[in-house]
Amino acid sequence: MADVEWRWLRGWSEDEVSERLARAATLPLNFETAEEEMTPGNGWSQVESQAVIARDRPGTPSGDDAFDRLKHAITHYGFSDPRVVYGHFDASVPLKGRPVLLELKSMGLHYLCPVRIGAVRSEEEGEWTLFGFRIDTLWGHIEAGREWFLLSKDHRGGELRFHIKAAWREGHFPNWWSRLGFALVGRRYQRAWHHLAHARLRELLRTGHLERHPDAKELLHAHLEVERKPVRFYSQKGSGRRRGGVEREVERMRRDKLLTTVGFGVLAGMRTLSAPAFLSHQLSRAPVDAPKGRAHALASRRTSRMLAVLAASELVADKTPWIPARISPPALVGRALSGALTGAAAAAPHRRLSTGRALLGAAAAVASSFAFYKLRQLATRRLGIPNVVAGLMEDALVAALGGRLLAAMR
Repeated sequence: MADVEWRWLRGWSEDEVSERLARAATLPLNFETAEEEMTPGNGWSQVESQAVIARDRPGTPSGDDAFDRLKHAITHYGFSDPRVVYGHFDASVPLKGRPVLLELKSMGLHYLCPVRIGAVRSEEEGEWTLFGFRIDTLWGHIEAGREWFLLSKDHRGGELRFHIKAAWREGHFPNWWSRLGFALVGRRYQRAWHHLAHARLRELLRTGHLERHPDAKELLHAHLEVERKPVRFYSQKGSGRRRGGVEREVERMRRDKLLTTVGFGVLAGMRTLSAPAFLSHQLSRAPVDAPKGRAHALASRRTSRMLAVLAASELVADKTPWIPARISPPALVGRALSGALTGAAAAAPHRRLSTGRALLGAAAAVASSFAFYKLRQLATRRLGIPNVVAGLMEDALVAALGGRLLAAMR
């Protein structure tokens, strides 16, 4: 199987791309789930956006109008901003089944990810004409899933609308820091790319930069020229026309969110054993089918009972004067390990442990340890709250956070 290819500050030559395109034609999908089963409950995220691109004359498309020109741009991946995703393909290959290499760009990094056009829609039904295609990710892509790109025309008013709809989850990553980077900024890049896609189609139509490519049997790129608009990495979904004219955006994120990893890390920073105790309680009552590994040992009922006893003992010991500070090196290492294990296992209990998620859970545990150590000092030394009372207040926060995390997992 092919590994994810990546480079720093440079891409691939045409000869290299041609060789990899030929290889991509033989690659299998990197997922097996049917499209109707790609739901948040099954571990998939769903994202879609749509916007009106233009208004053409009413009636069915004539074959030489705005719908036809936009159809050509979509077929040649002209909606994709090349600063974020650059498409490599051979236009002489039939659209359905065509391999495409998507060059994903982020902060100087380039990832070459193979996809295949798995389905094409070209139909006229009632008052609408629809054209579009679906890409399916192949082995060696950092994401896994399917994505539709659909152009429609309303015959009554001539409205031309572009619709992007995807179901995805993490795929293959070449290293742990790529996975961590994707978890931290990947969604913002995706959202910015969606907004730019609609803006690019409007600009391509307005400027007339929709010239047809020659039907030559040679490598083509998604290089339709358009005035460059800024790449803005929005932290929130767009609403109305405030975000590049995107009328509708929907995000249904899967359950193994980044916040779950951070939450268990924070919990481990507060109480070392409470984090695995809460997680083991949940997994032992709702076990998952997954390869054997350290994370899934927590699904044992016996382990759950043992961790519950140890966590209760830790709560008692926390109120005693001889317990070492949580930021002492041995205690801090233990909390970091607890955050790494539980953060990674809770975020994706159906898959093997992710190094990136483990590091994020450990970092959250360390940060939480220092934060709650300072808060405990403030409560006892500055505010005069007895240590036992301050500890019980923190216990209440532990219980509340643990319960919230379990509810999120369920």
